[in-house]
Amino acid sequence: MVVRVLVVDEQALFRAGIRQLLVGADGFELVGEVESTEGAMGILPELSPPPDVVLIEPRGGAGMAAIRALRSGLAPAWSAVNGARRGRTPRVLAVSVRDDDDSVVAAMRAGVSGYITKRASEQELLRAIEIVAEGGAVFSAGIARRLGEYFSEPYAMSYRSAFPQLTIRETQVLDLLARGWNNGRIAKDLVLAEKTVRNYVSQILGKLDVRYRMEAVVRAREAGLGI
Repeated sequence: MVVRVLVVDEQALFRAGIRQLLVGADGFELVGEVESTEGAMGILPELSPPPDVVLIEPRGGAGMAAIRALRSGLAPAWSAVNGARRGRTPRVLAVSVRDDDDSVVAAMRAGVSGYITKRASEQELLRAIEIVAEGGAVFSAGIARRLGEYFSEPYAMSYRSAFPQLTIRETQVLDLLARGWNNGRIAKDLVLAEKTVRNYVSQILGKLDVRYRMEAVVRAREAGLGI
């Protein structure tokens, strides 16, 4: 089976790299490349049959809206001109420079079938496209590890019992705060930017209705976190 791919990314160099990669790889066909989500919506009616996989940089509301449109069949490609493959919706693989939790979760909610970073190797990207085209889900190693931690039993238990007002990620950050870790160490362990960790800490303080970091640490340790 030849996997038909549409690339949506504002960076010309990235699109050129993907073009070169797909042209030189067996089993793949680049059916189009555009720099914006608006361009993707415009080119889809011209692609018959529709692409199997859309690679997209899911930045901002427009990117998320485009993903939802692609996955729901609302994009204009699903008209009578597509003949026998009318109604087939492409699967979406997010390829982004960002891998923070908010970006990943927003893209997953919008309907992506995978999320990898632009640091991935050529072979990792090709395999990710294949997996998504076959109906699977794929994530970069760091993202996959963090997703696993979200649903691990210790954090799930803490989330349900001790601090139900916190998200699982916030509970995880609070647990590391209670261990005495600084923002830099937390960021490194969770593969996040320090600014993202600072934002999480601010959110935690607000939800726990405390002013200082140490107050949050004391409450966390009283609840059994940080052990």
